[in-house]
Amino acid sequence: MSLNRSASAPILRCRASTVSKPALPATRAAEPIEYVEFAARLSVLQLDSGFAIAVSGGRDSMALARLSALYAEKTGVSVLALTVDHGLRPQSASEAALTAQWCKASGLAHRILAWTGEKPTTGIQEAARHARYHLLATACNEAGVGALLTAHSASDQAETFFMRLARGAGPAGLAAMAEETQAAADASASVRLIRPLLAYSRARLTATVKSFGQAFVDDPSNDDPGYERIRVRAKLAQMENDGVLSAEALLRTVARQRAAARRLRDQDEVLFRRAAGCFYRWGGVALDADAVNDGDRDALAGLCRRLIHAVSGEAYAPDEKMARKALNGALQTGAATAGGALIKLWQGRLWFLREPAAVLGRAGAAAIAPVALAPGQAVLWDNRFIVSGDEAGAVVKPLGLADPGQRAAATALYSGPREGIGGLPGIFLPNADGDAALVSAPAVLSAKTGGFSAESQATARFYGAIIRF
Repeated sequence: MSLNRSASAPILRCRASTVSKPALPATRAAEPIEYVEFAARLSVLQLDSGFAIAVSGGRDSMALARLSALYAEKTGVSVLALTVDHGLRPQSASEAALTAQWCKASGLAHRILAWTGEKPTTGIQEAARHARYHLLATACNEAGVGALLTAHSASDQAETFFMRLARGAGPAGLAAMAEETQAAADASASVRLIRPLLAYSRARLTATVKSFGQAFVDDPSNDDPGYERIRVRAKLAQMENDGVLSAEALLRTVARQRAAARRLRDQDEVLFRRAAGCFYRWGGVALDADAVNDGDRDALAGLCRRLIHAVSGEAYAPDEKMARKALNGALQTGAATAGGALIKLWQGRLWFLREPAAVLGRAGAAAIAPVALAPGQAVLWDNRFIVSGDEAGAVVKPLGLADPGQRAAATALYSGPREGIGGLPGIFLPNADGDAALVSAPAVLSAKTGGFSAESQATARFYGAIIRF
């Protein structure tokens, strides 16, 4: 079998205890990924303008790195390797430096991105993931690269499915990882986030990296049963060995769940149109109340869940049970809250708004802190608005904190329930007395006012167009 490897590819040996040698036997017999397979996949993805790859130094990402280096060598396409040093283990910096050496030796340009600053004491994995993609997307923007490839495998996909299954996820969750989506760092331009290796098992990726004679880093956390994914990995391996459940069967189920999720999304959008749904430029959404009352509540719960996520700015949508309860509560009593959103029955419409207390503060939680807005800078505010301006000294704060007179003048054309005003962003400048004066707000229904812009992200969040980190 010819793998079309570069004759000059170096075989690197390392003394570090965290580095695995390619001579280690694979846990299962598997064939390396042929270069022609990989090249054909990238050709379909239309990456002729170049791309970046996320390389941790582990076996999967080093397989991606070596295949990408060969692709760059044979096609002339530029490839930038990016390694994130999370700084969570004493050896992380040396491992990142070693990964850089490997990538450069294979002919790839390389950058190390460090996650600096104070780390959280809880939810560290989720925080690390958020920081990692933020750094990667930022680096892609800085390099002028429009696509980022990761080394997620079919094995990762099966594990993700199983973990979500354990939480009782529906089709949207059980669809697991998409092969391609859009990702962005805060208010920056998005990049294509592509997982070209989802069709290949971890065993094939291990065989691939070994076929290149390439060393790799083995993160000790990959053997730590304190992590859910590691426990799931062991259970799946045991079930497969026992003939109870195969990874291939799980992946077939993932494909079916992805198709089911698409059908449900299409159904939501049909329901949205039938209920005369409308997104407003100031960030709210409304449906015809009579159409909702006469509709199928179970079907509408899925739409409600997505609308809550669209207007709330929260990282995740509530489950359908919570969404259904909020929907019924709003129709029965006139108002209900769920997942950081307020659902309000008003003037024959069912409105979805940001919950005011989530922005203005409540017992035990402060209001959103003011955000300085430098000239020419764009900021992502409350995960709901991209705000920008060209005047020095501007600050973005909740509109509900503005002087009542100024707020009334800025919202003269506001068309929704009064509760929706307080949770909108206001742009403030110091006046002659040194006080903060409201100078702009999205409620004026103008794309730009006074050199400032506040663009709602509700529609993009509803359609899942871009994941912002």
